[in-house]
Amino acid sequence: MPSVSNIAIGANMAAAAATKARHGMNESIARLSTGVRAMYGGDAAGYSMGQQTKAVSQSYAQATRNIEDAMSFAQQGESVLLEVANLAQRLRELAITADNAAILDANQEAALNSEAALIGDTITAVLDKTDFNTFEVVDSAAAKEYTIAYASLTANTTEVGPNVSIASQAGITAAAGAEANADAVLAGVAEGLGNLAADLTALKAHQGAASATSANMAAAGARLIDTDFALETASLTKNAILNQAALAMAAQANSAQSSILSVLQ
Repeated sequence: MPSVSNIAIGANMAAAAATKARHGMNESIARLSTGVRAMYGGDAAGYSMGQQTKAVSQSYAQATRNIEDAMSFAQQGESVLLEVANLAQRLRELAITADNAAILDANQEAALNSEAALIGDTITAVLDKTDFNTFEVVDSAAAKEYTIAYASLTANTTEVGPNVSIASQAGITAAAGAEANADAVLAGVAEGLGNLAADLTALKAHQGAASATSANMAAAGARLIDTDFALETASLTKNAILNQAALAMAAQANSAQSSILSVLQ
């Protein structure tokens, strides 16, 4: 190989290798510091897929919160119906007591009638004025049921609510004969509680599926987006060694090139 003095081939090659190693170090440092594998053009397509997967995961996570709200709504309806059942049981008790009218004085009958009327008013007030976020849970005039969304991609929905109408009891004036009112209320309560129990069972199943889907999609998205710290740490170490070696070789090449001067002496 000729000895020429106008270019140091070895030094230039070493410098090029050092530049390449430095770029590799910068890539690894950027990925390790940000936690994003796509930095410096690393798998942009994978990053795009990962973002879509992450969006689906977060949507299913929100779906689980939607379901939790629906469960709270159903549980509030359940509580309302249980309180109404307690009132209806007391109303029936008063009605049976009034059957003994032959041995009750006027004051006792008045007390029974007064309590029965108040219980009737209270049943209607509890049904019509107990709201969940301004939405009526149980109505004395119409069956109530609401739609909640429980999935992210196809907006799947399910109906939630007691879906039962319990007639207003505000017109009760006497305890006598009120057992018919009590029985009608208790029948409505039983139907409503059954509907809510079915709703809660369904909601728990939907929530379990949505929660598991969210977790699995999050894991899949992380594999596409997140930096593999073990791999990038190894790559950083490798490129750091190559960079140091290339710089050392550049120095050696420059030193070797200076030997040409000895020919001129």
